[in-house]
Amino acid sequence: MTVTTEEKMMLAENPGTPVHVLMELAKDEDFCVRSQVAWNENLPGEVICALKDDPCLYRVLENRLAEGLTLPDPVKEALSSSCEPFIKRAVAYDPSCTSVILEALSYDVSDHVRIAVASHKRTPPQVLERLSKDAEEIVRRKVARNPSTPLATLLALSNDTKVMVRRVVAENERLPPDILASLASDEEGYVRYCVAGNPRTPPEALATLAKDYFYEVRVNVARNPSTPLDLLESLAEDELDMVRNRAREALVARDERRST
Repeated sequence: MTVTTEEKMMLAENPGTPVHVLMELAKDEDFCVRSQVAWNENLPGEVICALKDDPCLYRVLENRLAEGLTLPDPVKEALSSSCEPFIKRAVAYDPSCTSVILEALSYDVSDHVRIAVASHKRTPPQVLERLSKDAEEIVRRKVARNPSTPLATLLALSNDTKVMVRRVVAENERLPPDILASLASDEEGYVRYCVAGNPRTPPEALATLAKDYFYEVRVNVARNPSTPLDLLESLAEDELDMVRNRAREALVARDERRST
């Protein structure tokens, strides 16, 4: 007896449909049927694996991640060999992804996958070090932002040729004061702006940045909780009202904290 598409869709959607039936439906030539299988709320791991090369699966995986649902390790391992980059990306973004899988995915040709690996807190230090030299700027940026990145790797990234990478490094509160002082003289205003707002920036560097010709840099010095009182008072007399106002607000806030 021929099963209609409508009947297949109903079977694919039903959480009580037997696994062997879902496995057959996962091979259906109709994308809509396979997609309905993928969205089945009681989808077994073996059926997920059967769909590992199907574009219909990655939206489902992204939805699962958004809901805080993780996949069993054997399923993640199977999906990590998918030919679909967005499926592998979803695996790499899974908070429970193992370091072994992350290392394997770090060699992927898709920058979408490597970006996810570079962002993951479980990515091994030696992998982050290698990805810090990736040809794609955004991958290096993600390494610079990753709290698991070794300090030595961060220091190397502080000399990156791309301003957006150095900017992310300059925001990192793990940087030693001497490196922040060095970045305070960066030729790019975006980098100096981030140094100006970093609480670990030394007073001497903040004093230099308080005279920066980009007013946004001076504003960020006024915002910095580590800025010395005398510098704030100086900025409160800045020629630009935006800088003056922010410095005066900071002075008032400090007075209020002292009085409580």
